[in-house]
Amino acid sequence: MDIDTAAGDEETAALPEGFSHGDISQRLDAYIRNADVAEQALKILNARFPEKKGLAGLFSGPRAVTAEEFYLKREQTQSALAAANDVIECDRLIAEQKAEIARLNLTREQMLPWLPLDVPLSFAGTAKTRAFIGTIAGVYTLEALLEKVAAIDPELTLYAEIVNTGKDVTYLFACCPAGMTGQAENVLRQLGFARPAQNTSKLPKDKIASKEQRAENYRKRIEDSLKTIESIAERRHEIEILADYCRTRAEGFKAIGETGETAHTALIKGYVAARDLPYLKKVLESHFTVVIEVEDANEELAPVKLKNGFFSSPAESLVEMYSLPGPTDIDPTPLTGFFYYLFFGMMFSDAGYGLLMVLATTFVLAKCKPSPSMKRSMRLFRYCGISTIIWGLIYGSFFGDSIAVISERFFGHRIALPALLDPMNGDAVFMLILSIALGFIEIIAGLCAKFVTCLKNGDKAGAFFDAGLWITTLTGIALLAAGLALYAPLTTIGAVIAIASAVGLVLTQGRDKKNPIMRLFSGIASLYDVTGYVSDLLSFSRLMALGLTTSAMSAVFNMLAGMGGRTVGGFIMLLIIFPVGHAINFGLNVLGAYVHTLRLQYVELFSKFYEGGGRKFKTFSLKSKYVGLSDDNIKEEK
Repeated sequence: MDIDTAAGDEETAALPEGFSHGDISQRLDAYIRNADVAEQALKILNARFPEKKGLAGLFSGPRAVTAEEFYLKREQTQSALAAANDVIECDRLIAEQKAEIARLNLTREQMLPWLPLDVPLSFAGTAKTRAFIGTIAGVYTLEALLEKVAAIDPELTLYAEIVNTGKDVTYLFACCPAGMTGQAENVLRQLGFARPAQNTSKLPKDKIASKEQRAENYRKRIEDSLKTIESIAERRHEIEILADYCRTRAEGFKAIGETGETAHTALIKGYVAARDLPYLKKVLESHFTVVIEVEDANEELAPVKLKNGFFSSPAESLVEMYSLPGPTDIDPTPLTGFFYYLFFGMMFSDAGYGLLMVLATTFVLAKCKPSPSMKRSMRLFRYCGISTIIWGLIYGSFFGDSIAVISERFFGHRIALPALLDPMNGDAVFMLILSIALGFIEIIAGLCAKFVTCLKNGDKAGAFFDAGLWITTLTGIALLAAGLALYAPLTTIGAVIAIASAVGLVLTQGRDKKNPIMRLFSGIASLYDVTGYVSDLLSFSRLMALGLTTSAMSAVFNMLAGMGGRTVGGFIMLLIIFPVGHAINFGLNVLGAYVHTLRLQYVELFSKFYEGGGRKFKTFSLKSKYVGLSDDNIKEEK
């Protein structure tokens, strides 16, 4: 691969005078080609000699390098690219040599039945005889074959020898006087005679030995190629830097190609977050002669960059999975984060499992140097783990009822973790009520968010009539239900609020209709939406259901683990069943909690106020796959 057009240390960040779009295109293509070569070589290295990273490597981010290591000199680029090309060439040779070995093995297999034959397969006879070497259909003994020949042509003098037999075929050597060649051919034709696929002047044993020797030579070449690849695998990091370096340089030239420039100036347009603008100005003015003009972005077209506090920011990934806020939305991350942590813990609901999550995520964050996205995920699950610990303590669950089972079965004295709610012993109904109540709070929070969104967009009527009246309607219904169950005076208060709010809905929900009758009809029809809110509330019963599932499965595995009692076999059962059973329970229910909590956010919460459709703000920066700069400042290339 030619790398002259992609030399490392001879580039500059700005275009020199007379630098044309053709030059940009050539350099861009060269960097893309070199990056593709490096990626192909890395793919081969990872397939043949994968790097052993250990458990920590599963979570670690790109390997940190200094700016001096990242920005390659010409000779470094040439060396790394040569190594990558060697890997690709060796891999190609291995593929070709394996194909040759397969072909040789096929021809060898074809020759093996002829191994006992002591004349070449091409032997056609002598001056006075005619020889026939080939196969006939069916399996014959020599006696049966000669009887068959005699039955077809009694006058034929034929000498025959059975060389070998196979499945429905007989390998035959036969000869006859030269004058009877036609008779012999006629008889053999009737027997289904066919000549060998290979017609060689060598003895079969010599031909087989030759092919085995050639195959062995190919295998040695494959071993040599593999050794070459293995030796280059020690330089894997150089090729990784090459791949990232070339991709970065290609991105730079692509950006330059999209700017407007003259021989001496360049015009660059883009977005920058308002909070980053002072720093950007300072850096540009300290390094270049620039004129910076700033104007407010068009909210309809501008990309979205979320900004949240330490507690809420991990939940940004959940919002991004759904859709970023559109121009009319507020950022739902704080609401999403709070309810996600709360509901995840309630579903997973085991202090032991939560403790494992907190310890594991803390270890990854502290020791594994995760990438920014992985770091955000680890923080998300750490908060979920903390919530799980809290709910587990409320339910009195630490690996289920493991403390009670182990203390009773193995030490003869039951010690149980105290519980404010016991889902396995009579508190399931209260858990259901609590789940519905928390769901009601999230729905009201969603409507409040709609209220704020409408005010933000100048829609005061929508805020008070579409969001506010539903808030008071649902609150009235909730007070009515609480009064029937708990405190009678609340019944009257709730009924008054609900009826007054319902009347308000009837009078305002059809306000966009010009016909008074249609306006009234639309208002009445809007009350049907209460069924949707009831359905949403019932969806929160999964908080109770998944919490019960975690507790029930834990109890089953604890019971199985403690069945052996205080015996040698009992301790063995405990050591095997307890960790395996709880690992299964952990895996199944952490996945269930993750998915179902997401559903409650996307369906029950977002449907109340959130539209989405925003475009993510993507910074023009080092987009590396394998390495990351350890320095805060990007090196200036000379």
